[in-house]
This record gives sequence, C-alpha cells and structure tokens, in this order.
Amino acid sequence: MASKRDEKISYVRWQGFRIAQLTLCISLFLSFSLATLGFSANLLVQKDYNITKCYPKVIFLFSLIFGLLSVFVGAIACLTRLADFRKTAKVARHRDDPVMAADVAQWRNDYKRLAWWTWTLFKLQLVAGGLQLLGLMIALGITYWPRLR
Repeated sequence: MASKRDEKISYVRWQGFRIAQLTLCISLFLSFSLATLGFSANLLVQKDYNITKCYPKVIFLFSLIFGLLSVFVGAIACLTRLADFRKTAKVARHRDDPVMAADVAQWRNDYKRLAWWTWTLFKLQLVAGGLQLLGLMIALGITYWPRLR
C-alpha cells in the first residue's frame, strides 16, 4: 500500500506531465495553423491557382480568417500560460510566509483565473484551427474537383 508521501510525489510528477503536455499542444496547434496559413498564402500567389466560383472564394476567405483567429488565440493562450506560471511560482515561493498570506491568496485566485482562460483559449484555438482546415479542404475540393475525376 502506497504511503501519503508516495501518492503526493506521484501526483506532483503527473501534474508536471500535464503542464508540459498542455504547453506542447498549444504550441503544436499554433504551428499547424501557421503552416496552413503559409500554405494558403502560397496558393494565393500561384498563377495556376485561381478560384473562379463564388462559394470557394468565400469559404477560402473564411478559412484565412479562422486561421488568423487560431494563431491569435493560440498566442494569447501562450501568454496566459506564462502569466499562470509566474503567479504559481510566487505562491510556491511565499506560501509559508505568514506576512504574505493575503498576497498568496490573491495570487492563487489569479492563477486559477489564468488557468481557466488558458483552457478556454486552447479550446477556441482548436475549434478555429479545425474550421480553418475544413474550410481550406472544402475550397480546394471544389476548385480542383474537375481535375480529380
């Protein structure tokens, strides 16, 4: 049977993994959105790629907008994550100091709020990135369907 100390060490270790994975996922999907935006911009400067139908143009434009939104939200999520880490570090440094008790309580509220914002922004980043990719696939599918038949 595991002792309380062993359980706490295991919990701290898995918390570290969770923190690292969320940061990695935010960065990964930020990279995907940037790469898709780069691909879309490259298509726009190609002479061979010309969208002549109205629907693909509108869908392609929405794909670009969702891509920019995904990048923007992902960048903000990174910043809220960093602010969360700073507040958490302050709490860890001063939690045993009775003089700083009021500040520590405020910092705890701050990092809980920042963590909520980080998760909310990450979910929004995923939705916007998914809509970006879906829009691009639909626009390319409509535009190049005659070549695929």
